[in-house]
Amino acid sequence: MEDWQPASPRNPSALRREFSRMARVPARRQALARLLGAGAAALGLPGLARAVQGADACVALPEETAGPYPANGAGPADAPNVLSLPGIVRNDLRASVGGPTGVAGGAPLRLTLKLADARNDCIALPGRAVYLWHCTQDGGYSLYTPGLREENFLRGVQVADANGEVTFQTIFPGCYPGRYPHLHIEVYQDLERLGHKLLTSQLALPSDACGAVYGEVRGYEASLKAYARTSLERDGIFADSSPAERAAQTLRLQGDPEKGYAGHAVIGLLDY
Repeated sequence: MEDWQPASPRNPSALRREFSRMARVPARRQALARLLGAGAAALGLPGLARAVQGADACVALPEETAGPYPANGAGPADAPNVLSLPGIVRNDLRASVGGPTGVAGGAPLRLTLKLADARNDCIALPGRAVYLWHCTQDGGYSLYTPGLREENFLRGVQVADANGEVTFQTIFPGCYPGRYPHLHIEVYQDLERLGHKLLTSQLALPSDACGAVYGEVRGYEASLKAYARTSLERDGIFADSSPAERAAQTLRLQGDPEKGYAGHAVIGLLDY
């Protein structure tokens, strides 16, 4: 993070301006990295090109905790289990299914995840099932947070296509105290074997997009305050990942807070 001190909570306009300024700095760095990577490839320096573009390398994602809000049926007998709900296999996660009528607001995020064999040159792994869940724009979780316990939005399952890809339409997650902005994923052998888990991990949101969304989009005010007190490197989950693992766990995004974002990540698997 830049040499920066958070503005006073009593001056939210100053805090928003500062996050907008911060959001522009990493974007310039990313543009430079892309330029360097292209130049390295043109000069016949594939090693340098791979180092600069390491975000797209096939790295096995580390196993991470599912956290306290998985709603996957694990734990006590009365634990929520959205995996058993009709309609949970879906692309658009913004509305609840199976009776509840709530719809989660927030900056749009279209996310594509590619499941790949981390042992074998990132060969696509079709047919696996991916369960994705994350918090609302103000840091709450459906089925757990007071006021959201009757809702099940921002949770859903997709099956990887022939290219090993799943796509979800959702919102940009918020940030809450104690955690860096993130999404949760679980990968299963297939829909018929949702008990056969291959990976539980987490994905991080890039800092430039977090600063822009939280500083500019209405409804993320609580997330803006929480984000001012955290970083990817200090996060209790991501801190023990290697730099290569953190790069693989961080989404690649294109877009802006007004129109929304499209993002992707490669989910490298060792067990498949």
